[in-house]
Amino acid sequence: MVNRHFADMKMSQTGKTTHVVLIGASIGQSWHLAEWAARVKATGFSAESVPAWQFDKSAVLEEVLMRPGRKFRPTRTYLRSLFQAPPQKPDVVILKECSSYFPGDPSKYQRSVEGWVSRLQAKQIKVILATVVPVTRSRAAQDAGKQEGLLKYNEWIREFARQHGLEVLDLEAALRADDSEKYLREEFAADDGSHLNSAAYQILDQTLRTLFFEREHFATQDSRAAAAVN
Repeated sequence: MVNRHFADMKMSQTGKTTHVVLIGASIGQSWHLAEWAARVKATGFSAESVPAWQFDKSAVLEEVLMRPGRKFRPTRTYLRSLFQAPPQKPDVVILKECSSYFPGDPSKYQRSVEGWVSRLQAKQIKVILATVVPVTRSRAAQDAGKQEGLLKYNEWIREFARQHGLEVLDLEAALRADDSEKYLREEFAADDGSHLNSAAYQILDQTLRTLFFEREHFATQDSRAAAAVN
C-alpha cells in the first residue's frame, strides 16, 4: 500500500516531485542517490546525497535550509554554480552518521541531533533519522568501543524517533547479521569492514523505497511539526 501522505503531497504539488536530501559522509556518497528513484521505480520522487565529512552536520544543514539560495564563496566553483539551476529545496531530509565517529560523546551527539531536528521542523521539512551502519566483527575487534558506541547511539535514535513521531531509516537492521549478532554481515562489507559493497547498496535501495511506499507514519510527524511552528 502506497504511503498515503506522500501520495497526497505529490497530488498537491502539481508537476513537482518529492525531493529527498540525505546529509551524510562516505556511505551516503557511494549510494548514488541521484539515480535511486530510477533504480527502484520510485515514481514521484527525486533524491540526492549532500556530503558532510564529520559528525557535526550543522554547517551543511544550514546551507540546505538556505535553498534555493546558495552560500557565497569566493571560488570559481561558486561562480560557475550561478549559471546552473539553483539547488532544490528538500521536502525530506535524512540525517545519517557513520561508524567513523564512534566511540564519541553520546550527550553531545544527542544534543546535536535534537537541534537539527528542531531546525528542520521549524521549516516544515520532514525528518528521517538513519541508524548507523555497524561494522564487521573483525573490524570491531580492531577499534575498541566502536561497535558498542554506535549500537547505543542507534538505540537512542530509535527511542528519540518514537517519542517525537519521526520515521527511522534503519540501516543497521537492514545490514546486520541478525538481532543478536548485530555486526555488519560479511557479504555486505568492503575490505575495510566498515564501508559497503554493491550488494549492500541494493538492500539499502529497497529499504528506502519501502520506507516511502509501505509506511504511514509521516502524518504523525506532520502534526508534530505544525505544533512546533505554531
